[in-house]
Amino acid sequence: MKIFVSVLAFDDGKSGVADYVISVVKELCKEHQLDLLMHRSDAENFPIKHKNISFRYVSERYKKPLLSMLWHLYCLPFVIKASQYDLILLPAGNRRLLSRYPRHAVVTFHDLSQYHIPDKYDALRMFYVRNIVPHYLKKAPIIMAISENTKNDLIKYYHLSPSRIEVNYNGYSPDKLKTNVSEAELRQVHKLTRPYILYNSRIEHPLKNHLNLIRAFELLQDEIRDRYDLVLTGINGNGSDIVLDYVKSSPAKKNIRLTGYVDNRFMAAFYKYAVLYVFPSLYEGFGIPLLEAMASGIPVICSNRSSLPEIGGDAVMTFDPEMNADIALKMLMVLINEELQKKMIKKSLERVKLFSWQRHVEHILELFLQKHPKS
Repeated sequence: MKIFVSVLAFDDGKSGVADYVISVVKELCKEHQLDLLMHRSDAENFPIKHKNISFRYVSERYKKPLLSMLWHLYCLPFVIKASQYDLILLPAGNRRLLSRYPRHAVVTFHDLSQYHIPDKYDALRMFYVRNIVPHYLKKAPIIMAISENTKNDLIKYYHLSPSRIEVNYNGYSPDKLKTNVSEAELRQVHKLTRPYILYNSRIEHPLKNHLNLIRAFELLQDEIRDRYDLVLTGINGNGSDIVLDYVKSSPAKKNIRLTGYVDNRFMAAFYKYAVLYVFPSLYEGFGIPLLEAMASGIPVICSNRSSLPEIGGDAVMTFDPEMNADIALKMLMVLINEELQKKMIKKSLERVKLFSWQRHVEHILELFLQKHPKS
């Protein structure tokens, strides 16, 4: 097949949407010809080079979010010659849509966190999410949600018919979890002297909920807390200054490590050698780091909200992300119980077998062929 993929919402490769695009493109290009629509600056940094991938470029002047959104909506339908492609894939439906669709277009929709986190975005972007996106999303021929949670949000907030939404779970990339970094090297480079509890996320307040995790860590008894470091990996995002300022005055600050950006080689090592992974986010459309931690063979506890319990199933232990004492209790329960750790790890390694990018891409193609059996 010849497939067109819009990659204008690439965010310089530093977002969950970018990770999704990279993972799907990597799988699709194994057997299909792809034309990727990108800004040249993004194409230069796109990590996948393959004989089946070609690039179509959009002027850098349209890279600003507002102009990008308008160009994508109203110009792209006339720029693209849909007849030359078997499939049109829009991988960031919550951000880039079309005002008119070819019949063989598929839209991936990730989340509606804006409805769950007050003041997440400015007024203009909230207007776009609440009014423009649902108007044009309803016109899409095939809509995929990456979790049942996202599907339910689309039904509740955008009033879409359940029959119009197909759930297609994300995968994770086992190759990203391979590393030659030893525990000794990891500890030396990042100055770690204790076993550590891990959370991998951009530092964004309040959505990613770092403050409640830190406060829960502070609640642990001194003799327990002093055995561990709390490692927070990820770049700074909206509201990160609030988190950073809090850490400076935290009574547990000597045990808290903020690493900033971590490349894949060291991130895989952080997962591999952690004693516990905690995912306290207030909202996730899917939560790929949850799968990455589970696949790395470490016990995982997470928020009882949004998609996280759905993805983790009975392999994870959940908590109320707004109750610091509950987070602390679940951390303690796992840290002090080796038998529980082993049971959670065993279940996790079985659970992650249900999720793969190959399966995700196969489902995209199945949905398309169901709609267009002659294509």
